[in-house]
Amino acid sequence: MDTDTYHFEELWLPAAEREPFTVGQPPQLSLVPDPPCDTRAEELTRAHALIGAVARAAVEALTGFRPIGQLTRWLEPSAISGLSLAMRNGAWAGATVAKVRAETADSRVIEGVAQLALTGRHLAIAMRLEQRRGHWMCTDLSVLLPGSHLVSQA
Repeated sequence: MDTDTYHFEELWLPAAEREPFTVGQPPQLSLVPDPPCDTRAEELTRAHALIGAVARAAVEALTGFRPIGQLTRWLEPSAISGLSLAMRNGAWAGATVAKVRAETADSRVIEGVAQLALTGRHLAIAMRLEQRRGHWMCTDLSVLLPGSHLVSQA
C-alpha cells in the first residue's frame, strides 16, 4: 500500500507553499461485531447498586442523618411505614451497611437484602424494588429487628 509521508515543517507552511496532495480512498474498515455482552451480569450489577443505594438512604433515615420525608419519592407508603416502625423500635447510632445481596426476579423487579452492622450485632433490611413509569420504586422494605423473626404471625 502506498502511503504519503508528511514532515512536520511542511504542515506549518502556508497552503500556497505546500506541495499539492490528493486524498486517496479512505481505508476499508472491517466491521467486527462486538462480543456478546453478558446481560445477566449487567442486570445483577445494576440490581446490586440500586439495593445498596436504597439501603444507604434507609440507614441515613434510621440514624437521623436524613429526614424520612426525603425518601417519599423512591419509597411507597408501605415501605415508609416499615422504615418508620424500625425507627421507633431501635437505637441506630453508628449503623452502617456491611453487605448487600440482590437478585432480579425479572427485568422490572429486584429483590435484595442489606446487612447492617451495629456495635456488637448485625441486622438485615429486606427490600423489593419495582420499575414503575421509567424509574425504580421501593415497594416493600422491612427491617428485621432482633427477635422479630421469633414473633408468631397468629
